[in-house]
Amino acid sequence: MNAPLAEDRLQRILNLLARHGSLRTTALTEALGVSGATTRRDLDTLERRGLIRKMHGGAALASQDQGYQDRAALHQGRKTDLAQTALGLIRPGQTVYLDAGTTARSVAQALRRTPELTRTLRVVTHGIDVAYELNGECPLYVVGGEVYGSTFSLTGPDALDTVRRYRYDLFLVGCTSIDPTRGPTNSNLIEAQQKAAIIAQSTRTALIADSSKWGPPGFATFARFDQLRDWVTDHAPADARAAFEAQGVQVHQPQLR
Repeated sequence: MNAPLAEDRLQRILNLLARHGSLRTTALTEALGVSGATTRRDLDTLERRGLIRKMHGGAALASQDQGYQDRAALHQGRKTDLAQTALGLIRPGQTVYLDAGTTARSVAQALRRTPELTRTLRVVTHGIDVAYELNGECPLYVVGGEVYGSTFSLTGPDALDTVRRYRYDLFLVGCTSIDPTRGPTNSNLIEAQQKAAIIAQSTRTALIADSSKWGPPGFATFARFDQLRDWVTDHAPADARAAFEAQGVQVHQPQLR
């Protein structure tokens, strides 16, 4: 197996620390399949960015949830490519539920650049930033609830009750990580329950997640592989592609430029 690229490693370290709270450097090195020196350099980089705090022999997240702006800064070009690929799944006239988070915001930005499609859609979201991007672009419904600052999302019992009232043609959903045996996961239990409820109300669900999300164990699973129709990703490792395609999930990757 090839060692992950630098930014992929950084995201995987953050995903692992989000799951476990703290880990020893040796455990991170083994999980990443790199040298101890590489892991220590990566931890130095994350500490300089203010995302982790190093401890004797290991590291922990600086906060329980990685900040929204910090996540938004990672893989910006990749998210743009994934968003453009995701647009190929949308059909005129559909009711589309767009998840919260930085990848969902990239999809919203891509929709703004394609008004001929977007103005035919009805979009529902619990993402505050997504609503901001699409305000005035199409009929837009925002699910209310308590603000969860890590993802600029609206969650809680009110939000959960609302999403269960409607039907959606397509749900474009993101995740914190993809557990190889359990499926896509989220770091927040309440938001995971909300995603699961939306999937139950959706005709088609497409997971949008880059390859750095594959492998780390997650906290709260919100879907089985067989509940997904599509996986939009930058690169599908052989074991990941096999896991998805075994359940009939179609893998979509951006066209090489």
